[in-house]
Amino acid sequence: MKLKLSLIGMALAFSQTLFAQTGPVRLVVGFPPGGSADTTARLLADKMKDTLGVSVLVENKPGAGGRIAAQMIKEAAPDGNTVMVVPFAVMVVQPMVFKSIKYDTTKDFTPIGNATTFPLALAAGPGTPAKDMKELITWFKANPGKANFGSPAAGSMPHFMGEMLADAAKIKLTHVAYQGGAPLVNDLLGGQVPIGFDTPAEFAEYHKAGKLRILALSGAQRNPTFPGVPTFKEQGIDIDALAWFGVFGPPNMPKATVDKLNASLQAALKSPDLVERLAGLGLTAAPGSADEMTKRLAGDKQAWSGPIKNSGFQAD
Repeated sequence: MKLKLSLIGMALAFSQTLFAQTGPVRLVVGFPPGGSADTTARLLADKMKDTLGVSVLVENKPGAGGRIAAQMIKEAAPDGNTVMVVPFAVMVVQPMVFKSIKYDTTKDFTPIGNATTFPLALAAGPGTPAKDMKELITWFKANPGKANFGSPAAGSMPHFMGEMLADAAKIKLTHVAYQGGAPLVNDLLGGQVPIGFDTPAEFAEYHKAGKLRILALSGAQRNPTFPGVPTFKEQGIDIDALAWFGVFGPPNMPKATVDKLNASLQAALKSPDLVERLAGLGLTAAPGSADEMTKRLAGDKQAWSGPIKNSGFQAD
């Protein structure tokens, strides 16, 4: 009897893995179509279908800053047919900020691999006279009533980048939260807020047109899409954090399934045309193993716990 049950268990495990290799794969995105997360997922889906030999479909599940999609993946079957393309903020920042989150990013997901990395940008509006970080800090100190910064959402990575700047430069900055990148850009253009933090893609068009100025990018090296923009570190500000998009699945996925999806993901990210398309969005293709994704997540959680805790920010 024990032998029979063991054989049944092995057969079920094999069939589950086989199903993951032959069934269609859904790449879930917790944001509406058109954004960088959605675009990244669609570029990956188009390449991964060729190496997996099955359809790879992007499914948008927007809401709660990506947390609805994360909850969906947590509860999905671990067969590899449903995984998510998810940004840094959902996996690192939000669990430290929102009390209502019902998942643990270490225990409730299976890392499959990193997809891209990208810096965050500090942009100044046309009414802000500073041309670099030194001038900006000097201007803020001389005009404390104007020492404000905007971000696309309270509790977002750009929000805490502003807090990190205030700490590194030893100045007091007041945070102004917006409902997305578009209204932030509008107020930067209109002079309602002097600087803002967001992804470079949000500012790129206006920066190139001379309507806004990207003064600094995070990261240890300059971004090839914006070669003329120095990093914070080049300007004496100790900020080099990079954000990322990663691919994660439900908990307890079979290793064979993870390995197959990771191999497909890495192959996609080494495709020259995909690398070029991502670069146009300010994203750098950054393929790696599932173990490397696990280590990256753990390291970022440790690195960001201090700044987030020091900010005192909490949300329901």
